[in-house]
Amino acid sequence: MEIFGIGPLELIAILIILLVVFGPGDMVKMGATLGRSLRHLRQSDAWHAMLRASRELRSLPDSLARQAGIDDFDDLRSDVNRNLSEGRRAIKDLDRKFVAWTRTGEQEDESPPPAPEDE
Repeated sequence: MEIFGIGPLELIAILIILLVVFGPGDMVKMGATLGRSLRHLRQSDAWHAMLRASRELRSLPDSLARQAGIDDFDDLRSDVNRNLSEGRRAIKDLDRKFVAWTRTGEQEDESPPPAPEDE
């Protein structure tokens, strides 16, 4: 599990360095301050506006497709795919018939090669 591209071992190393630099007393104060700051951030109007914008951006392609009437294109696409698959099947059948016809022709035309003449 990575948080911001930082793995668990790197996170532990950072915490140990912070503990050595600031000491255990200041670490508790820093943790409390960080927690309070994060709580205020999550409760702020700016955070809620950002979440709303994020949701709208995620749903934007679907809403644009609905507005543009692209849903109709799904039916068209399925019809085209069905026609293509039928065409592929028809081509494969023709190919099989052609291969069978050429093999039959090869068997009829096969005759032993002429023997070399000695002079």
